[in-house]
Amino acid sequence: MKFYSLTLWVGLPLINPCFAQQASVIPPDQIVSQTLDHSYQLKVSDQEVRAYSAKHTQARAQALPTLDVRGQAARYQGLEDSSLGPQLTIPAIENRFSASIGVIQPLFTGGRINSQKSGALYQQSAAEDNLQATKSDLILSARTAYWNWSKAHYVVQSIEAAVKRTEAHAVDLRNQHKAGLVTDNELLATEVQLDQTRLFLEEAKNRVALTRARIEFLIGNRLGENEVPEKAVVPTGWSASATNIEAGAIAHRPEKSARTLDVKAAEAQVRLSKSDFYPQLSLMARYEQANPNLFDFPPTDEWKYDAFAGVTLSWNLLDWGLTRAKAAEASARAEQARLRLSQVEDQINLEVQEARINFQDTISRIAVAERAEKSAQRNVEAATDLWRNGLARHSDVLDALARQTDAQYQLNAVKADVLLARAALDHAMGQLVSTNANQHAESR
Repeated sequence: MKFYSLTLWVGLPLINPCFAQQASVIPPDQIVSQTLDHSYQLKVSDQEVRAYSAKHTQARAQALPTLDVRGQAARYQGLEDSSLGPQLTIPAIENRFSASIGVIQPLFTGGRINSQKSGALYQQSAAEDNLQATKSDLILSARTAYWNWSKAHYVVQSIEAAVKRTEAHAVDLRNQHKAGLVTDNELLATEVQLDQTRLFLEEAKNRVALTRARIEFLIGNRLGENEVPEKAVVPTGWSASATNIEAGAIAHRPEKSARTLDVKAAEAQVRLSKSDFYPQLSLMARYEQANPNLFDFPPTDEWKYDAFAGVTLSWNLLDWGLTRAKAAEASARAEQARLRLSQVEDQINLEVQEARINFQDTISRIAVAERAEKSAQRNVEAATDLWRNGLARHSDVLDALARQTDAQYQLNAVKADVLLARAALDHAMGQLVSTNANQHAESR
């Protein structure tokens, strides 16, 4: 009987040395930073903060005195002197000039200005919290896209190794088939598995292209052909038992803080609408130089001054229910804000529970996936030895190869899934922004 050998394949991914030298590994924090720099949504939220800051400045300015300056120059034609008696003549003054300066200080507004100031301040603070919430969402999106990219990229390497193993096996089978040592069915089964593995590889490469497209969309730039992600590595300190969540951690969510401030802003709007029930009192003062000064009688063609100081009172006593209707509308809006706050609190509680359970589930699968990968590799070696000695069928070898490919895929995938689940948990607990900031500080 002729001696033959079977190429021994190993379960480690095969990496082209040239590719490994040229590859540029991009860390996840770089993708997060570029995403935050590019995001239009974050820029819109930042402008929202600026807008409410300007609104708060406007409200504060209303409590301060206003100073205005007026000037006028006019020439009249067709005027004639008027006589009111033998001893009183009103001259026709064709050229008239005046200049004045005045000040108005609100004294009592029924709470209008204070309500506007507090409402604008709450809106500004809510906008700042919304900005942080947007940033947290973007960090989660960037990390999710990154680890999906990593999972897809390194799955491709595992499948490429599987293709090489199957190709080597197919070469041996063809040689043995020519020597009459294997049947047509065995060769066909090998060829079919090789085709299926190659198809699986093409599907995996397409997933890599999709995940890269998602990354490029987030960062607003093209990735280099040689740029690759980090391989998912789970820190040793992480465990399913280390995920106890304090109730106070939920309060860190900026969405909850923003909705709380929305309630306060809506309540300030209620007070503002009710302030129309009260009068307004202002102090006024003005100094004027005019030629002629029309407050003098009869007027003369010369510069004269006048000055006055006083108070003005305005009070809308009848508006046919307009103020009452505005107050009712503002109260309804405030109740809407309270309901939205309750809804957000319930949503946060649900997200925390789901994220915690998902993290516990994924991290508990790591040890199983690692044992399965080792078992699959040993199973391939055992099946190969048995088949070479005529103690196993060829289909047993093909099954062992398929299980090894699947085990390597599952191990790579579950490690990336753990990092994805941890990012979701940090986001649910309102810690994603601070976690990312700490990572940046450590990197610096």
